[in-house]
Amino acid sequence: MRRSLDEALDAVAPIVSDVRRRGDAALLEWTERYDGPRPTGPRVPRAQIDAAEVDEDVLAALRRMIDAVRLFSEAQRPADTSVEAAPGIVSERRWLPLDAVGLCVPSGRTPLPSSLVMTAVPARVAGVRRIVVVTPSPAEATLVAARELGIEEIHAVGGAQAVAALAYGTDSIAPVDAIVGPGNHYVTAAKLLVSSRVRIDLPAGPSEVVVIADSSAEPSRVAADLLAQAEHGDDSDALLLTDDAALAGAVAELVSTHANVRVERVASLDEALARSEAYAPEHLELHVADPAALLPRIRNAGSVFVGCSSVVGDYAAGATHVLPTGGLARSTGGLGIEAFLKPLQVVTATEDGSRLAAEVVAPLARVEGLPLHAAAVRA
Repeated sequence: MRRSLDEALDAVAPIVSDVRRRGDAALLEWTERYDGPRPTGPRVPRAQIDAAEVDEDVLAALRRMIDAVRLFSEAQRPADTSVEAAPGIVSERRWLPLDAVGLCVPSGRTPLPSSLVMTAVPARVAGVRRIVVVTPSPAEATLVAARELGIEEIHAVGGAQAVAALAYGTDSIAPVDAIVGPGNHYVTAAKLLVSSRVRIDLPAGPSEVVVIADSSAEPSRVAADLLAQAEHGDDSDALLLTDDAALAGAVAELVSTHANVRVERVASLDEALARSEAYAPEHLELHVADPAALLPRIRNAGSVFVGCSSVVGDYAAGATHVLPTGGLARSTGGLGIEAFLKPLQVVTATEDGSRLAAEVVAPLARVEGLPLHAAAVRA
């Protein structure tokens, strides 16, 4: 992964630089080279969005998914705080929405309208004013999802060139404050390159799942869950850790044709948990008789699934499927409403508060060699 990302950074650097320098002309040229045919302009016409159609069951599923993600996102909003941290001085922390965000949505062979829902709904709940979607050769389902969410600014571009356009702006695409959403390692590399200018979400890698199971687990169900995450690509990683020899053998037989699915026997569930904690997987499933004995000990996982498939989280639970990979779950979690908010600090002091503050400022400014700081508070 590290090597492929280094190679991707080298590959996308000239693309990002070109779009930054030449704007729409470069954006369309790179789109033609990698996604072809060349669009007449990046923006998807409103008529095309309005005309998009999907089967009724797909539309119903999208609406239910939107509702679930909205409910979960609304419950995440952090509270503003206000504290008299020192006599006569009140410090506040107010959460404000970002003005504009760009959402990367894969299309083509694997369109992911679900990823649009997972990123757009928390942005909407946060109060983001402008939501921009970039998706090459937009899929009908993606356009329908955008219409359901009230998103009108959609651009038929993708890859590193779309990330650069969102970060630096072109004549057709005004720059945004944050870029989120999945993509291949070239998209990830481009997001890393522009991260000094805009906020980005997690640098996504191949999909991961660890299943911890004991003798109570059903082999066919465990195998199905492993294969579901392995389906994302040959570089995805699906691992079963079990202390039961019979389960290990049965699952190994069911997944034998998939090189990216592994089955490993461990001495105990404690060892399985220790292995998982060291791995810090994107998805962790518990198929054990007593999940309550393990759950409080889990710290390193993007999302934990108790007695159900991680696929439930991909679509139906309202919880995000934009999750940390590559061990990043040791230090961060999945995408939430806070990704679309920024804290604003407000400090208000009375005259007495400012006078008392001098007793703190003056000696510390003196020891740090900043006499004008002390002079300012005395004034």
